[in-house]
Amino acid sequence: MNKIVFIVKTDINTDGRILNELRILKEWNKDLEVDLILFPDKKVTISFDDSVKLHQIHGTFRHNKFLRVFTVLEFTFKAFKLLNKLKPRIIHAQDSSIILPVLLFRLLHPNKFWLIYDDHEVPNKNGSFLNKILGALENFFIKNSDAVIMANKERMLYLKKKLHLKNKLFYFLNLPYFDVNPSTVPSALIESKLDELEQRKKKGTKFIIHQGRLEIERGRQKLAEISKELPNPYVILLLGGTEADFIKFKKENGLHDDKFLFIGNVNYEVLPLFWEKGCASIVMYLPTYTNNRLCAPNRLYLSYFLGLPIIVNKNNPVLFDFIDSYKAGAFIEDFTENSSVEFFNQLNNLIIDDSAKERLLAMEKNKIIDFYSSIIDKVPKAG
Repeated sequence: MNKIVFIVKTDINTDGRILNELRILKEWNKDLEVDLILFPDKKVTISFDDSVKLHQIHGTFRHNKFLRVFTVLEFTFKAFKLLNKLKPRIIHAQDSSIILPVLLFRLLHPNKFWLIYDDHEVPNKNGSFLNKILGALENFFIKNSDAVIMANKERMLYLKKKLHLKNKLFYFLNLPYFDVNPSTVPSALIESKLDELEQRKKKGTKFIIHQGRLEIERGRQKLAEISKELPNPYVILLLGGTEADFIKFKKENGLHDDKFLFIGNVNYEVLPLFWEKGCASIVMYLPTYTNNRLCAPNRLYLSYFLGLPIIVNKNNPVLFDFIDSYKAGAFIEDFTENSSVEFFNQLNNLIIDDSAKERLLAMEKNKIIDFYSSIIDKVPKAG
């Protein structure tokens, strides 16, 4: 049997990259069975069919930062024990937090399985001492993987040059590969929020979607400045983050409620239902640090595929290249330099080409399928 193990640390409810990869693989080979070893950031609220067996590892001191070393050791022991039981032929690993048990398993079984590392993020040079140690360990892991899947072309080229990589490399964009088909009916709370948005749309409100936490490196200050100049009937719809931080954000910048509508966190499976209420989106990553400069935000691609023009900061090379190549939006700098009304009139007249979207979608899906097709019958048998 082609035993595949995905091992990840994440909030699987909202991790579109992993969920998309699993679904693409299952559609390609319906007989494929995957064991998903999960170190969950949050309680799992989604379900999987019989082809994916979920193994959750819960640390005794999971959220105590002072006992983090014990959390790492506990996870390493439990995950390593599970890997020995499962005897995978392929390990698909994501996030630097899970590499210790996989490295140990690799050292003891050097020729028994194929190791794939899926790019999570590029460490920033300004990280803490501990993060630098973890970054060095992750670099060693990357170099000793059979293949590395990056989140975009820019990250792939950067890491290839920096680490002098000779192994198999390719990138896989965080696109929305499937239509919105929630596996469960949206909750009454979600339905009420969607209904509120729809009622406001009928009255003329135009929502600009901002998804994610209100962080400095995600353009927190720029967002505040834009909201002050936002013409009627535009309102910024906030998905993600905490209400406490939103209140602090408003207080710090002297902002008014009438230019924002806070929704908060929404599960990945129903997220596009909220995006469909928007007329445009705003995605910002300041290029101050490496990981921000080489960003790979799934909301950028979600907006593009839903036909919503995207407003980005021009000084980020990844965002600039995407908007420029696919004619998918406009730049914040143009908003601040020109009439806001004229800016939005031009944005509203933008038409995103459907054929370009379909070509991009097919090309990216085929990368995962072609890669697994090339190795599935060649990897050694574990045990």
